Amino acid sequence: MIPFEEVICQLILRHNCVVLPNFGGFVAKTVSAQIDFEKGIFQAPYKQLLFNRNLINDDGLVLSEYARLNGLYYQEGQSQLNEFTTQLNTDLALGKQVSIPKLGVFSKDLDGVVRFEQDRHFNFLLSSYGLTQVTFVPNLVQEETPIIPLNPNPVGMDMPRTSRKIWKYAAAACLLPFAFYSFWIPMKTDVLHSGLISYQDFNPLRGKVKAYYAKNPLKPFERNAWNDVRIDEQLNQVEPGKIGLYQYDETAVFAVQIPAAEIQEIKIEQVQQVVANFECIVGCFSDERNASNLVQKLQSQGFNAHTLPGGNLIRVSAGSGSNQQEIQAIQAKVNSLGMEAWVAKQ
Repeated sequence: MIPFEEVICQLILRHNCVVLPNFGGFVAKTVSAQIDFEKGIFQAPYKQLLFNRNLINDDGLVLSEYARLNGLYYQEGQSQLNEFTTQLNTDLALGKQVSIPKLGVFSKDLDGVVRFEQDRHFNFLLSSYGLTQVTFVPNLVQEETPIIPLNPNPVGMDMPRTSRKIWKYAAAACLLPFAFYSFWIPMKTDVLHSGLISYQDFNPLRGKVKAYYAKNPLKPFERNAWNDVRIDEQLNQVEPGKIGLYQYDETAVFAVQIPAAEIQEIKIEQVQQVVANFECIVGCFSDERNASNLVQKLQSQGFNAHTLPGGNLIRVSAGSGSNQQEIQAIQAKVNSLGMEAWVAKQ
C-alpha cells in the first residue's frame, strides 16, 4: 500500500494546490534561484509551500490518486482518508508534532494556530528536481599595501587612542540596554496586544505569570438583600396586604406580598421567574421618537409591536413568541412587507 504521505508529495510535484480534506491545503509558489556571495551558497529554483488551514473542502484529487495507486474502490479510499486526517487532527490537538517525510512538520501553538515548516532538503519543482544547495568559495580580493603611509592621527582625531577606546566602550554600554529592551519588551511581554506596560516588565528576572479565570456564580438569594431603596421605590404604591411585582433585572420579576402591619422582615410568598421568549427585532434607534413612530406603524398593520428596554439603543420588536414556530411566523410576515428582521432570545 502506498501511504497518503507519499501520494501527497507526488501530487505536489505535478500540481500547485493540493487539498487534504478536513485538514488543510498546500499552495505552491515558485521561487527563483538565489546566490549568496558572502556565504558562498547557490540555491536552485524550488517550490515554496504555504499551508492554509481553511482549505478543507474535498476536491477529489487526493482520494482519486490514492485509490488509483492502490487499486481501491471509492468507499474504501474514503474511509481510509477520513482515518488519516482524523489521526492528524488528534495528534495536533494533543500538542504533538506531526512530521510528514519530504513535506515538513506541523505543530499547534498556544493560540491554537497550526504552524507548518517546510522540509528544505527536498525540492518539489520538477525542473529542479533533485537539485540541492551548491556551495562555492567566494573570490576574496586582498587589500593592497598603500604606497603612502597613513597618518595615525588625522585632522580631527588628535585625541589619544586610549581615550577613543574608552569613549567607544562607554557608547556601547549606553546602547546595550536600549538594544536589549527593544527585544525584551515586544517579545517577552504582552504590550503589543494589550497596549499597557508596567515598570515590572523591565525586570528580566521576573517570570510571566499566567492568568487564571474562574466563573463567579450568582450568590443565593438572601432576605437581607430586600432591604434596598430600589424595593421601596417599586413597591411603595402597593397597598398593605396586596401582592406587588419587583423587577430584579431584565429577565427576572418577583411577586412580593406587602404585610398588612409593619414588621421587621418582609416575607416572600411567591417567586416567579419570567419565562424566556423570543422577540422579532426590526430596528434599533438611539432616538426614542423614531422608535415610537415605528411601533405605531407596525401596530397599524396588525403587529403586537413594542419597545424593549436595556442597552444603549432602543430595540423595536414586531411581536413575541414562546417558541420558534411562532416567532418564525412573525418574521415571515415582516419580511413579506419588505422589512428585515432578526430574532433575539430574551
